[in-house]
Amino acid sequence: MNEPKAGGGLSGLERTRRAIRGQPVDRPPTFPILLAPACQLVGVKQGDYNRDAGIMADTLLRARELCGFDGLYVSRDNWIYHQALGGEMLFPEDDESYSLRPLLGCIREFRKLEVPDPESAPGMRTMLEAARRVVQAAGSRYYVQANIDTGPFSLAAVLRGAQEFLLDLAVENERDLGEFLDFCSEVVAAYGLAMIRTGVHGVQFGDSTASLISPEHYARFVLPYQERVLGALGGAGCDLWIHICGKTDHLLGLLRGLPFQGFEVDAKVDLRTARALLGERIALKGNLDTTFLLTRTAEEVERACLQILRDGPFETGVILSPGCGVPRLTPLANLRAMVRACEQAGQGAIRA
Repeated sequence: MNEPKAGGGLSGLERTRRAIRGQPVDRPPTFPILLAPACQLVGVKQGDYNRDAGIMADTLLRARELCGFDGLYVSRDNWIYHQALGGEMLFPEDDESYSLRPLLGCIREFRKLEVPDPESAPGMRTMLEAARRVVQAAGSRYYVQANIDTGPFSLAAVLRGAQEFLLDLAVENERDLGEFLDFCSEVVAAYGLAMIRTGVHGVQFGDSTASLISPEHYARFVLPYQERVLGALGGAGCDLWIHICGKTDHLLGLLRGLPFQGFEVDAKVDLRTARALLGERIALKGNLDTTFLLTRTAEEVERACLQILRDGPFETGVILSPGCGVPRLTPLANLRAMVRACEQAGQGAIRA
């Protein structure tokens, strides 16, 4: 299959970088979180993708070529830290990898753990090698964004179990909670710095468990540790991104002063609302509904994407994308429709 015509004189990398910085672009850039559908598009078993850096990189590069996106998102799942810290993993032949149980029976057990060396830790070393291969192949043509899994709060929830950790916030000693979150911050920063050294153009972590708590708890248990990690990762010329699933408009104002460049907006939050709460400085990536992308026709997807761009209007500072990972079985035609919508926007369609 032929790649859709990109149009304009900018490369995908240039277009995306300019959009992130609020500079003029020939058209809005677009690239999604494409994992299981990438495997499906190129005929790769997801179990092989999850365990082999070469297969992972080749799958992502081939899928990008089929769709015509401006960038690539290098990721596996949100269990990288669990595996690197010694947790058991299961790798089905053609499905998401997962763990059967949390690593920690109580928060104080984190003291038996050590911050892993990302270049040798299971899971991390595979992701780093895949990122290096993608960066080398993409060159100056495409933007490469790498997932460093979770922020400190959500890492704590992974290691402890989400339900148990949310209960810990109410019943555990605050000093233990703080030291646990300090440790999680160190782990995220270590992996993030190693990923930045691969040459990727952006790194993103998710703190989706944090969408379940109040703004007061967010300010107390999430924000200081996000700020610490972002501070450790900043200054290396790599864009820093945050993703929080679900409805987050009660939290976004708290993120406004953090030192990061972009926020991935879920479909439950209107982009105009996100822009108002985060300010003009933060680029937005989103916010097409993933179920809509999976189930509707290519023509409907194209119209919906144009509507997202038109509603802003977002001349720049926005990357068109689903609000979260693209579902398995999403048709190739629907993915290509996102590119066509951006091309139309570049021809003035968003002003119609």
